Amino acid sequence: MDGNWAPARVRRNFRIDLTSAILGGAYISVVVTFMPIVVRRMGGSPSDVALVVAAPFIGHLLSPLFTFLFAGLRPVRVTAGTATASRVVFLAGVLVAATPLMLAMTTVVVFVIAVANIGSYTLLMQGIYPDTERAKAMANVRIGGAIAGIASAALAGALIDIVPASAVFAAAAIIALPGAISFFWIRYDPVAVRTRRPIKQIAQGVWADRRYRRLLLAATVFGTGNLMNVAIFPIMLVDHFDASNSFVGAMTVVQSATMIVAYLVWGRIIDRGSSIRLTLVNTVVTILVPIGYIAAPATWALLPVAAIAGIVTAGGELTFFTNIVQLAPRERIGEYAAAQSLLMGIRGTFAPFVASALLGLVDPRAVLLVGVLFMTVGAWIMAGAVRLATTPRPAPVAAPVQTPAD
Repeated sequence: MDGNWAPARVRRNFRIDLTSAILGGAYISVVVTFMPIVVRRMGGSPSDVALVVAAPFIGHLLSPLFTFLFAGLRPVRVTAGTATASRVVFLAGVLVAATPLMLAMTTVVVFVIAVANIGSYTLLMQGIYPDTERAKAMANVRIGGAIAGIASAALAGALIDIVPASAVFAAAAIIALPGAISFFWIRYDPVAVRTRRPIKQIAQGVWADRRYRRLLLAATVFGTGNLMNVAIFPIMLVDHFDASNSFVGAMTVVQSATMIVAYLVWGRIIDRGSSIRLTLVNTVVTILVPIGYIAAPATWALLPVAAIAGIVTAGGELTFFTNIVQLAPRERIGEYAAAQSLLMGIRGTFAPFVASALLGLVDPRAVLLVGVLFMTVGAWIMAGAVRLATTPRPAPVAAPVQTPAD
């Protein structure tokens, strides 16, 4: 790793990573914030909205297949190539989509392509940044993306009320394309040739790691409830709160602003302590977000909720990668990332549709309460998982040496 972690190379890669994040942040902020809102305002059903919310997770569901297929390829080319392709597809898709379902399906295809690089990207984060600076570097990169997201969300919120949403989405994709292409210039020398191992062998290896298995179980239960709620938030904003696009943009500005501060704090904590312990704190605090939607008497009360969402989103984005780096053997980081993505994809694919189905039976706030129940149980399991993951493993006891006298 000495060559990859040479100060000059680290600085150069960081600048490229930051540039890519700034341009990509402007794009992602617009898509994630406004796509479910636009689909709902176009007359989309709860299932259409659920499809948009599930789109990134459908990508995660398929990511292990792509991790297996890309195992022999250079991670820089995989990461940059998939990011570029996804934004080109998004640009073309939003310009031709004429119905809510077409927009939702475009979003799904785009995220399947974009998330296909998760194993390669995680490997790059481990490879281009030293252990003592990785979380801080990743946090600073995401701060750049969050700042860009503030500007783009505020501007998009105003523009979508004036011009067609497709034009705003297309402009965001055009801005993001150079950032994806610039990632081809990342310099990284693989320390070992990556080979394809049988999928069954990969699954057995990850399952045998009791610490990681327990962590994944906790994340699955908690994430199911959380993602049920995420599917309800856009519907409540449109149907219950009647929030304008400008207010939705303002919520994103608040969330991005708190993310900037949270990235700085979380990055320092992870580099100096434990990514796993931060995951537990983040999990507990996240429960406050759906509670805030349930209790909010009016739209203004959602601004503090957006601030909390920014804090936990920042922590979740960092620990998604740093937990793997902390627990996985270096040579199997891609495999651990694929396992985590698979389970995230499973829960993220079905949870929004469960929430959509429940909407036909009960009030949206009752659905949020069901999600909170899952989140609380998941947090309890997470507490045990963190204790297990952070308890030092006992050193093996050496067998006594036999002597002739014995």
